Amino acid sequence: MYAEEYLGEDALSEVSSEEETSSSVDTQIKERRKIVEQYKKMDPGYHKYKIMVDGELQKIESYATPVCCNAWIRHAVDGTRCPHRSGSKYEDLYFTVMDTTTEKGGRRLYYYSPEDFERHQFVTVSQSIKEDWNIRNMRANKRFN
Repeated sequence: MYAEEYLGEDALSEVSSEEETSSSVDTQIKERRKIVEQYKKMDPGYHKYKIMVDGELQKIESYATPVCCNAWIRHAVDGTRCPHRSGSKYEDLYFTVMDTTTEKGGRRLYYYSPEDFERHQFVTVSQSIKEDWNIRNMRANKRFN
């Protein structure tokens, strides 16, 4: 009493072809993830580290803007290059943080808001800092719009 007796040969070939298709898709997904990871590692602004949050280890990936002036601002969460340069008058449109967790020294991280920073880094920003940034940001928006 084997499976062949009950399923027949056609059913077995369908099952094995489905398994092959599934495993080849899994292999392709793994290869794509590996390529993306290699691409991120080649990016000089990319940094990945882990922190403990509520007893769980959380992975944080961030993208830094070079500290020198006149570099394109990058969003720290997804690495998007923004249409403004660091050190310019447009810098007040962003919430800026110096990250000192790396061995290389400080890295400048730009966020769209303090809340964006809080979600990304699992921290809480004081209300006074948020209010100061909101005032600075509203003034900047009035100047440029």
